[in-house]
Amino acid sequence: MTLTLVYRLNGLIGLIWAASMLFGTNMMAASYGWEVTAPMVTMAQFLAMSFFFIAVVFIMLPNWTSEEQLKKATKTLILVQMLAVVMQVYHLTSGAIPSGGMPISGIVLSLVFIILFYWKSR
Repeated sequence: MTLTLVYRLNGLIGLIWAASMLFGTNMMAASYGWEVTAPMVTMAQFLAMSFFFIAVVFIMLPNWTSEEQLKKATKTLILVQMLAVVMQVYHLTSGAIPSGGMPISGIVLSLVFIILFYWKSR
């Protein structure tokens, strides 16, 4: 497994999240026990596009940079991904989102990618 592959796999996961947020807003909200409102759908669509843009950057970044530049970029991206994990854990522990398979598997998957990014960027 190469650093390029890790970037592309991470981007693929981002595309899946974007699609689920864009087309499955009702299902995602129901899994958390939230009422679906028009503003929630609007926000989910906006966030889905943000995920989409970020996923495309992750998929394409290896094509746009050299291996050394990619390794340098990885340090910052690891930090950002760690902050996202901290936020997810905070939301779980504060009760903002219910504990369950989806949020926990998301945290575990993020941690796996953090480890892979670190390992392959050394």
